[in-house]
Amino acid sequence: MSRPTIAILSKKNLLHNVATLRQKIGSAKIIAMVKSNAYGHGIRSVAMRLEGYVDMFGVASIDEALILRKVGITTPILLMEGVFDRDEFEIAAEHNFHVVFHDQQQIEWLATSDLTQPLNAWIKINTGMGRLGFSLDDALIFYNQLITHPLINKPIRMLSHFACSDDKNNPLNAKQITLFTEYIRPIESEFSLCNSAAIFNFPDHHYNYVRPGIALYGISPLPATSGKSLGLKPVMTFKTKLISTKIMQKGSAIGYGARYICPETMLVGVVACGYGDGYPISARDGTPLLVNDIICPLIGRVSMDMIMVDLRNYPQAHVGDSVVLWGEGLPLEQVAPHTSEIVWNMLTNIQLRVKFIWID
Repeated sequence: MSRPTIAILSKKNLLHNVATLRQKIGSAKIIAMVKSNAYGHGIRSVAMRLEGYVDMFGVASIDEALILRKVGITTPILLMEGVFDRDEFEIAAEHNFHVVFHDQQQIEWLATSDLTQPLNAWIKINTGMGRLGFSLDDALIFYNQLITHPLINKPIRMLSHFACSDDKNNPLNAKQITLFTEYIRPIESEFSLCNSAAIFNFPDHHYNYVRPGIALYGISPLPATSGKSLGLKPVMTFKTKLISTKIMQKGSAIGYGARYICPETMLVGVVACGYGDGYPISARDGTPLLVNDIICPLIGRVSMDMIMVDLRNYPQAHVGDSVVLWGEGLPLEQVAPHTSEIVWNMLTNIQLRVKFIWID
């Protein structure tokens, strides 16, 4: 029998989340973000199940885009960081990828590229994120250069990215919206501004495309808010089993560094999961685990392959009992505050030795 640490993934919940987002965005199209191995859910598996249900896929690199084409994905694909060298332009054109331009170097590469077929282009504008994107003045200059290029398809689409969209009242949001709106006003094209949090917080600014990431996988992008309250369902349930139970005497130490000392004689369980599987090593005593549908707290430091659980809430526990680490019955949003991690990091940290099982 193999190690019981697995990730159960639900196509039904994935498509439910797409449908929920569709209800929120009206006529806008969905660019499903599948970068970083689809937020830890498997880029191939997720994209194959979303084919025909979304309008475009968003990836971080041409390597991710080629993986999708290799498994038969025909939906348009957007290279969110554009190309990383001149040669990638021809690959992008050949496979009909959409390419984000965000830096002058990319414009210069294009000028000396030998494209044999037209390219789909987007221009990224820095309205306040301070990461990728042209300043508003430079964006206008390079837009005018691209719009006259004989091998750039029209229209040239525009996008920007919120820095604080999860904090609805942050004044930077209004500034970014104003800058983006003023910039695109004279341009006849298609536009994209909203990530997951902005889809919920700024419904008047969905424009032509939204770019859901974490929400697509059923996790709330908003602080102190559950995915369930937003109408979302978790795609991933990370689970395992108890592999040992024992009575530990009062005063006994648990785990490396003896961080936890038993306050009384108590039933303790050993769970087959650790940071080697992607469970956060920063999880503190009291982090919730769901043992046979009963919440029981983690105790002691997380090990590479095991974590310990206080079973006083469930004295009938025995070896083989199911343990949900997060997912159905135990939202990731409820677990993350007990760690130093964010939900994005926790999902993408799941390791290869965890077996992924899709329920279609």
